[in-house]
Amino acid sequence: MLNLTKIILTLLIIIMVAPVYAIEFHPLNEIQKAATEFATRQISQQNQNSTIEAGHLDPRLKLKRCSLPLSTQPLSQRNNNANMTVIVRCEDTKPWIVYVPVKVKSYLTVAVTNRPLARGIPVKDHDFRLEQRDINRLTNGYFENATSLIGRIPKRSLPKGAVISPKDLGIKKIVSKGSRVSIIAETNGITVRMPGKALTDAGKGDQVRVENLSSGRSVIGVVLGRGLVKVTM
Repeated sequence: MLNLTKIILTLLIIIMVAPVYAIEFHPLNEIQKAATEFATRQISQQNQNSTIEAGHLDPRLKLKRCSLPLSTQPLSQRNNNANMTVIVRCEDTKPWIVYVPVKVKSYLTVAVTNRPLARGIPVKDHDFRLEQRDINRLTNGYFENATSLIGRIPKRSLPKGAVISPKDLGIKKIVSKGSRVSIIAETNGITVRMPGKALTDAGKGDQVRVENLSSGRSVIGVVLGRGLVKVTM
């Protein structure tokens, strides 16, 4: 009977003391917040109106609370803005890594059709209007400078409310897909030139997607002249 009493007392002590030694897990919402803040810093450099949302993390994920500030970096330098994966890392004595998917919507004012447009009929100023759209979904490009649309000829019929892309209109091409271009970026009054490659055909004043050959990232700029593209930082 005495031994049974000792066993019961021992178990009670273990139960009472155990919470002291319980592992404290890192809150998943802090990991998501770190990924969101990283993506926000990346997108804010492009002067876009954006909404950013970190993807769902499995609630069964148990990671020891990190005593150091979490570090973040992109999974790939070629992350596109719409679907970014952020590496959130704890560099404590017991390190861990989480890959957090982040969804980004970036809004700009772009030209959309004000009425159905027929193929082969030149565009007039009352044929389009400006609306805010998520440009990450506009893989064919878009027009911010609506005046460059006037007089251009649609290569196909366009329904009312459609975003007008460079592929929809005939152009006087001065930038060809695959050609080398000079990318001009202006920030804080400083102008920087970088080597780039055009990813689509474009005419003067058109939006064009180009690859920055220094960083490997693709960005959208405006054609200023032959082989010259300006991007906003």
